Amino acid sequence: MKIAFWGTPVFAVPILKKLINSKHEILFVVTQPDKPVGRKQVLTPPPIKLIALENNIKIFQPEKVASPEFISEYKKYEIDLNLIVAFGQILPDEIIYHPKHHSINIHASLLPKYRGASPINWAIINGDSETGVTYQFIEKKLDAGDIIYQEKIKIESSDNSITLSEKLSQLSSETVLKVLDMIETKNYTRIKQDETKATYVKILKKEDGKLNFKEPAINIFNKIRGLLPWPVAYCTFDGKFLKIFKAEVINSNTGEPGEIIDIIKGKGFVVKAGNDALLICEVQPESGKKMDAFSFAIGQKNFKGKFLQ
Repeated sequence: MKIAFWGTPVFAVPILKKLINSKHEILFVVTQPDKPVGRKQVLTPPPIKLIALENNIKIFQPEKVASPEFISEYKKYEIDLNLIVAFGQILPDEIIYHPKHHSINIHASLLPKYRGASPINWAIINGDSETGVTYQFIEKKLDAGDIIYQEKIKIESSDNSITLSEKLSQLSSETVLKVLDMIETKNYTRIKQDETKATYVKILKKEDGKLNFKEPAINIFNKIRGLLPWPVAYCTFDGKFLKIFKAEVINSNTGEPGEIIDIIKGKGFVVKAGNDALLICEVQPESGKKMDAFSFAIGQKNFKGKFLQ
């Protein structure tokens, strides 16, 4: 098939690479414009653009895909399918229904659960035991199109949003050719989503990272794992921000929520939660670098007995 590939972040890279090495033809790639990154605001291309450049694939980077100028250029191509993978803009009908087989989206959840942004993060934050990828036809309503294919994956306690995203990206690359063959041969059944089971997740904001140590330890543990790489879980210690990157749940019946109740050599420090406790393993103090939590703890005066808030 002749495919228009729409994608922007690292998540979409393995899928594009798989297509490049397949029988299908990538007519062009559509990705977001280059953006300033880091403290020095260096203009940086999206990961998908770099792959397209390496493989001499035509690239479009429209500020708005709904602009008449872009739509006019887009319609010059005879396209069999739009494949959308974390692109970042809503496509207008003129684009959605232009190709022979219309438009397919790969969504990183088991729809109709977790429609919208950040589904990988929220699956971990909410303590889910499994997630997956869904191939669905694009419709006007957000992530509500008919399902073509789903594949599940287990969420391990060792997973965070970064590792789970990598697994789901790899899962997508392993299944994409199978689904494209299903579409090309029309060997599939369109499955309507059950609207009574639909849930929506919001874009993460910085304030979502604030920890409340009155919550159960498992809730805090899931939040720490699910808020990577941004906005990162945080609290305050001695009036300054403290980011927490890694922790473990341990049993404890002593102390008050937020109280630092122990320091474990070579591992980190223990803070009491609403029930049980958390062994904090990796932190980043305000205006400092990421470091192991034990080193942070021994660098503080009278650390044990103080509180994280």
